[in-house]
Amino acid sequence: MPKRIDLTDQVFDDLTVVKLSDKKLKNGTRLWECLCSCGNKTYVPGIALRAGHYKSCGCKRVEKRDRGIANHIQTDTVDGTRKSALKAKLHKDNKSGVKGVRYNEQRKKWTAHIGFKGKQINLGYYDKKEDAVAARKHGEELYHKPIIGNK
Repeated sequence: MPKRIDLTDQVFDDLTVVKLSDKKLKNGTRLWECLCSCGNKTYVPGIALRAGHYKSCGCKRVEKRDRGIANHIQTDTVDGTRKSALKAKLHKDNKSGVKGVRYNEQRKKWTAHIGFKGKQINLGYYDKKEDAVAARKHGEELYHKPIIGNK
């Protein structure tokens, strides 16, 4: 059996090794108890620590993800409207086959709506699906076309 290297008190990026834990992986590998700079405790295999696979308890990954999301929203937003949402595919539950058009069972009418600047704008209720589709297309021309351009 190979000799275990003592990692106690060693620092690997934001992780400081506290002690060898009693916890094991399914394959029998013992885990090291580590304290992250954020204050969280985590358990990591020694070989993964030494190879640099773990840099924190996961808090850095969450921070990076949140920064990326905030940056995407900032660069994707024009005048309060997200460009990517305008170009999004039809939702899988859509039964009309047209984005922003649905049948309202209560009113027994087709309704058209459009999202703009974080608000849902009702474009009206119609007896015919074709009229609701036309209203939605007109709404896209009016609200979305200035944002997306002629793409």
